[in-house]
Amino acid sequence: MGKYKLSTDSFLVLPTAVMHEQLVCLASYGAILFWLHTLAALFLGILIWVHSSTNTLVLLVWLVGIALLAASCWWSSSHFQMDKVSEEVLYARVQRYVLLSTLLHALWGASGILLFVHQLEVVAVHTAVLLLISLAALPTLLLSWPIASVQMIAVILPMAVMLLWLDDPIFRLLGLVLLTAAIMVVLASRPLAQLMDNFQLAQRKLLEQMNTDPVTQLANRRQFEQHFKLEWRRSARTREPLALLVLGIDQLTDLDLSEQCLIALARYLKAVVHRAGDLVARYDDRRFIVLSPTTSTDEVARLAEKFRHEIERKQLTCASLAGLTVSIGAASCQPQSSHHQAMAEDDVHDVAYPALLLKAAEQALQTAQEQGGNCIVIGAVSI
Repeated sequence: MGKYKLSTDSFLVLPTAVMHEQLVCLASYGAILFWLHTLAALFLGILIWVHSSTNTLVLLVWLVGIALLAASCWWSSSHFQMDKVSEEVLYARVQRYVLLSTLLHALWGASGILLFVHQLEVVAVHTAVLLLISLAALPTLLLSWPIASVQMIAVILPMAVMLLWLDDPIFRLLGLVLLTAAIMVVLASRPLAQLMDNFQLAQRKLLEQMNTDPVTQLANRRQFEQHFKLEWRRSARTREPLALLVLGIDQLTDLDLSEQCLIALARYLKAVVHRAGDLVARYDDRRFIVLSPTTSTDEVARLAEKFRHEIERKQLTCASLAGLTVSIGAASCQPQSSHHQAMAEDDVHDVAYPALLLKAAEQALQTAQEQGGNCIVIGAVSI
């Protein structure tokens, strides 16, 4: 995430699901903002062209720049609604949108100097248009209050400085009014941004509760399935193997496993599964599952044996049992991808192909348990 770091830190630490929801909301303003910027620029351009001798080439270049940047922002925000993308791609799109929208507002601010007309009526209309455009930056609050504030100030400040620079007291007064209005808009937007931050925090906590097993505090099956699909698509793009390990506790024939047993095993797994992209989850009442990207069949076999041996050697104990042993079914494969799989959310292969890997690991676990337990079996995957 480092190379995508920008001034939206509080936004980028949100869970991907919450982040995507915020971006889709921002994307819904794309067409409105495009037409607002384009029509406002056209109106202001005609007004200035009629009432002054401003260089026509400069005016045309400015108009084209506004239209192109507004269209680019619209195009960039429209890609927020494509939800089957990696976090890296999502961060890159946010960064691109922030850059384009900031340039757009800076170009509006430049009109306060490049297209300034020394006529009170034109200046009054120009000022009103700039205030309207500064308010159009408010949807950027969904990303970051500092960025929205910078964009609003970038629109207003050049015109305010230009007016304050003049000797005419009326223009100076108008400059003070404009500067004061900009400061008030920025300050007034802060409570709204704080409210949105609180809402995002509530969303994050709710999502964490939905994705966490209450007993072991590990990821639950819901989060595993979401993460599994993301890692499958990522591995298909990078052409790297993806492995699964399904762990079943052997001492379950005539008793219900106590919470202490689950917690003891969960703590061990959480301590040893810590690579980027790895995920350990409670799959159901009696099984745990480990997702391990970039892990080949030979590597997953060694990893499974390491887990089995260390759990047996550590003699994890709980109130119900003197010690725990586990059977492990594991499998690894090279995920395959297709154009349709990458583009269609409901493509059957997007579910069927990962299910083959999961089924192989589950069948391997069943075989290990049938062999008496406390052993590992590596399943074969045919894709």
